[in-house]
Amino acid sequence: MTSSTPSRHSESELDRLAGAAREKIGGLRTNVLRKANGALPYDYIVPSGVYEEQWDWDAFFVGLHLISRDRADGLYLRNWCLNFLQYTEPDGQTPGGIRPWAGRDARLYHIKPLMGQAAFYASLAGEDFGWIAPVWDKMAACVTYRERKMSDPATGLVKWWDGLESGADNNAVLVRRYHNSMAAADVNAFMVLDYRAMAEIAARLGRAGDAAAFRERAAALAAAIQKRLWVEEASVYSDYDAVERALARRITYSDLVPLWAGLASPAQAKAMIERHVLVPRELWSPHGVRSLAADDPAYNNENVIKPYSNWQGPIWPHANWMAMHALMRYGFREAALEVAVRVTRLCLADLEANRMMHENYHADTGAPLAAPDFISWNLLVAQMIDEARSGSFLPDPARTLWTA
Repeated sequence: MTSSTPSRHSESELDRLAGAAREKIGGLRTNVLRKANGALPYDYIVPSGVYEEQWDWDAFFVGLHLISRDRADGLYLRNWCLNFLQYTEPDGQTPGGIRPWAGRDARLYHIKPLMGQAAFYASLAGEDFGWIAPVWDKMAACVTYRERKMSDPATGLVKWWDGLESGADNNAVLVRRYHNSMAAADVNAFMVLDYRAMAEIAARLGRAGDAAAFRERAAALAAAIQKRLWVEEASVYSDYDAVERALARRITYSDLVPLWAGLASPAQAKAMIERHVLVPRELWSPHGVRSLAADDPAYNNENVIKPYSNWQGPIWPHANWMAMHALMRYGFREAALEVAVRVTRLCLADLEANRMMHENYHADTGAPLAAPDFISWNLLVAQMIDEARSGSFLPDPARTLWTA
């Protein structure tokens, strides 16, 4: 399925689905907003249901959705940054979760590489970068902590501390690995975007030296990803175990994050998408893009929310939002629209049948799996068809960080 493939959906059907998504899914956004509370001194975003914490990527992706609806809501991403920076240690170490009743959540060792991006998108939405100046040094320490404390000098790549920190708790490539060992495709791609964001912020603050330094970091890391993680014969980004000094080759959702970040050449992206993404025996399912290839020995769709949510097969809406944009970026517009339609139908059907959404879904049947009454990053589904039809990225129509 390429950009030239005729759409399977009529304009009236797309209008209906997009409208329902905006109304029924987007209308739930107030459920995730909380007033400042205890250890969280600024109003914040929380996944609905059993949660009251501020989590790093949950709140980041919700913040991107909020901006797409009302740019004034960039305030919530600004607060995201300020709440996390309250818990940044002098060396930059920052937890990936904050509990209102207890503060730092030590389970997520260090925040995902999203701080720079959150600050940039918040400032872009509010047309104000000045708020960052007083916290610049602390923010820079947070962003560079991973390269100083969790990097591999031999390859120039950065690493996850563990699977839980990555957010994809039982990602097949991360399970049973040493701490601080896996230089995965996703963490490195997110890190490139964070460096680019910090460069953009520094330039706007008049910090030319810092802007140049962060641009150099971004370019060097992007080159390391291409050199170390792209596997030419397999047409895929892989992951590198810095302890075993070997590639860990699995086909997972996380291998698509370099495409989301725009790091692949057009030829690389085309080969990867056609060979792995649009292939039913691997990532392409009737309900979206799988989190693990169906032909992997570990593939399953069990509801294993305890102790882990399941990233070994099920459909995750926010991962599909990123996959949709990766497809769009590289010219696979109809495939991107198909992902948007499938995931939108999945979430609307869940709302219709169960009056709620779930965190993830069975990739083969579409059945709801883990975390009932979940409203968080699945709010992005409210804008998927609109973005796929228009080719836009609503939080930043210029795609500033993707074209750096």
